[in-house]
Amino acid sequence: MRPIAIVLVVAALAAGLTGILAKAWLDRQAATSSASESLAVTEVLVTAREVAAGSVIVSDDLRYESWPNSLITPRLVVRGTGGEDPKAQLVGQVARRMLTEGEPFTAAATFRQDSAGVLAGVLAPGMRAVSIPITNPSAVSGFVTPGDRVDIILATDMQRAVDNADRQSAASGSILRFAAETVLADIRVLAIDQQIVRGRDGAAIQGKTATVEVTPKQGEILTTAGLIGTLQLVLRGLPDGNAAKPSPDEPPEQGFTADTETSKALQALVEGKIKKAEPVKASSSGGGATVKINRAGTITSEGFAR
Repeated sequence: MRPIAIVLVVAALAAGLTGILAKAWLDRQAATSSASESLAVTEVLVTAREVAAGSVIVSDDLRYESWPNSLITPRLVVRGTGGEDPKAQLVGQVARRMLTEGEPFTAAATFRQDSAGVLAGVLAPGMRAVSIPITNPSAVSGFVTPGDRVDIILATDMQRAVDNADRQSAASGSILRFAAETVLADIRVLAIDQQIVRGRDGAAIQGKTATVEVTPKQGEILTTAGLIGTLQLVLRGLPDGNAAKPSPDEPPEQGFTADTETSKALQALVEGKIKKAEPVKASSSGGGATVKINRAGTITSEGFAR
């Protein structure tokens, strides 16, 4: 082989090796740059501990955490680059709802004390606060606390609710006298008496009134229901994320429960299977009383003198 051919072959091999090395170096540089970008973080303000609704925010309630830039959204509160600290501006505001530990903090979670009263600030936009009388039995022995969600049941004495002319027709139907129905479902309790913060120890709260969050229509329903009968709070469990939440202004679908549904004896009485006791009649002869006695199916009348 001629010397010039050898030189050309060596030059071609060197050029190919140089290209391979250059590509590998560029790939490493790109990977390093991508890793640097993915590791870029921003300090985000989060809740340092659980804060009850209506509580005043203090410095120890908030802290900064490093979050990847890819997760930052405009709703989050981040540490200022010019030396300003948003955390200091939020101290002294009031929590609208319960804030959980580690939850990213948003400006909509609090309100300033000088802009609204505590209860008005806790209300969701467009909602109203209505108070109803309660007792220990009607409020689950005091274990209904601010922040809980409840159903509200109306118990009615139908004999008092209808006119005298309609009492006979009402009693002859499926209701003998009493009935109960759920008038509102999944309602948030705002306060018991004037206490809007749930105790950290979870102790029961004894009170005479419960303030609940309702829509304007629900407020009218609740006020009217209070005139008809007795209101009972039914405590709901923790929410199920898979369950569909009903519309606030739609009435519950469970209908009502009559007194005849709770007792087979009342059902038999309404259906005529049980005869009402006849009043004791005075005897015409001796002025005494006549009593009917059932002896193994044989009914006899016995008279007693006075």
